[in-house]
Amino acid sequence: MTPEEEARPREPVRASFVAAYTLAQIGAFVSFQPLIQVLLPLKAEAIDPVGKAVVLSQVAFFGAVVASLANLLAGAISDRTTSRFGRRRPWMVVGGLGAALAYLAIMQAKTPLALIGGMILFQLTFNLCFSALVAVMPDRVPDTQKGTVAAFLSLGNPIGTAMGAIMVGGLLVAEGHRYAAISAALLLGLAPFVLRLKDPPLPKADVPPFKLGEFLAGLWVSPRKHPDFALAWMGRFLVLIALSLVQCYMLYFLKDVMDYATLFPGRRAEEGLAILTAVSTVASIPLAMLGGLLSDRLRRRKLFAFGAALTLAIAMLAFSMSPTWPVLVAAYVVFGCGLGCFTAVDMALVAQVLPSQRDAGKDLGVINLANTLPQALAPVLAVWSLGPTHQNFHVFFLMAAGLALTGGLVILPIRGVR
Repeated sequence: MTPEEEARPREPVRASFVAAYTLAQIGAFVSFQPLIQVLLPLKAEAIDPVGKAVVLSQVAFFGAVVASLANLLAGAISDRTTSRFGRRRPWMVVGGLGAALAYLAIMQAKTPLALIGGMILFQLTFNLCFSALVAVMPDRVPDTQKGTVAAFLSLGNPIGTAMGAIMVGGLLVAEGHRYAAISAALLLGLAPFVLRLKDPPLPKADVPPFKLGEFLAGLWVSPRKHPDFALAWMGRFLVLIALSLVQCYMLYFLKDVMDYATLFPGRRAEEGLAILTAVSTVASIPLAMLGGLLSDRLRRRKLFAFGAALTLAIAMLAFSMSPTWPVLVAAYVVFGCGLGCFTAVDMALVAQVLPSQRDAGKDLGVINLANTLPQALAPVLAVWSLGPTHQNFHVFFLMAAGLALTGGLVILPIRGVR
């Protein structure tokens, strides 16, 4: 057995661990998704009603650049952290508290520059927290349980998104209440996991002396030496660009194309988005569980991930046809099925192709670039595809469908995972 194989966790995790880990994921997504889907678009519109799409794109771009750097560095730093409180726990605490402060800065923003500054602070702190949270998976979960645990963790996205959309889009109207709610969700969701996590301190003797050149060089993962890792990265990257496009701009589609307020007098587009998100969540949860559990049972990940990406592409193709409200709701059911299955299975697949168990935080930081870089690229693609009027959603959604399908195809050549 190689040293790398010996470093892999073998002790099965308990149900209490999975429950606390899932709650932490839900708290993270309750705080993140409503910000991206509702609060930032509304804030951009309040600052510049005419140029809202451009403002939103600028905010998303700069925030995503910072998120990418934060993910990359935070994972590597947590791998080397020798605090008596553990490697991952300190960064969850610091990042969570910092993100709560960033929400206040975003809420108070009155200009595009101030909004960009608030978003940069949020992406920096939130990703310090989230990169440490994600790194617990390879630290603690054995390969035989990765699909099952990933299935539960994948619930964080749909449940968190739905809860956030319902709170922000439906139940809460006052801006201050909205931001307070997502801050509380993040901190309360993290608390049980942070307090109970077995995160043994890393002996200082196990950490080589810090050399900046070696540290920066270690952030690079060679695609030639680790082709499975590169393919998994590219597949996730392409699918998440498509998801970022849909999640960031669907509110504007409801407002400007479907004219939701006219279609349903007395109701706001945010309420329509909350309905769509709830529908997606109902479809997503059983498919996430089924995909994760079956991928463990059958020991196959790639076909599930490809099928999920194909399902997402079909839903986005339906969006491109400027559907009626009932058809849009049906398409969101399909979208939720694809999202749930892809999130669960891809998470397990990625955890199995990491180049190094000992440097899992750093390698997951590289993988997480596939989560954050789409947030930078999606606004650029959105401005281009939406055209001068910012309303050409037909091309917009066709492009998203093509990206999702291509991402699924890229996963199929992976050799180290069936």
